[in-house]
Amino acid sequence: MTDIARPARRTVMCASALLGSSALLTACGNGESVAPNPTPGQVPQPAGEAQTVLPLTDLPEKARAQVVAKDPATGEEIGVLLFRKDAKTVLAYSSICTHQGCAVTPKSSKNDFYCACHGSRLSPADGSATAGPAIEALPRYACEIKGKDIVVYLGEA
Repeated sequence: MTDIARPARRTVMCASALLGSSALLTACGNGESVAPNPTPGQVPQPAGEAQTVLPLTDLPEKARAQVVAKDPATGEEIGVLLFRKDAKTVLAYSSICTHQGCAVTPKSSKNDFYCACHGSRLSPADGSATAGPAIEALPRYACEIKGKDIVVYLGEA
């Protein structure tokens, strides 16, 4: 017979729970980006064919919207986020999150763009990430107001 004491069942269960919880918390983190937000790209100059995506009256000042445009090279539908900065300016961004490629939506209670997959928040003013896990800004598209319509150019993103 040996004189080595065996751990009690309760000790083993508590140690397992503690190790499992520690591993889970380490893997998940708090969702914040640790890297600084890179500088958002410049607004591209219009290039290629203009695509009318929305009547101007459907996007009031300071409002956000999501529309679809066609890639001129492939004909594939591309999601585009719009933000009407002021009476004369509309900004356009890709609707694909820079974190893991999920769809970003303008439907948010915080007046920003939101990725529901992992909780990233992006600024409509410049596309920069304001809350992680995304750290890169959204790619931009050239966009302008032509008459009574909003047009997007997908030639550059």
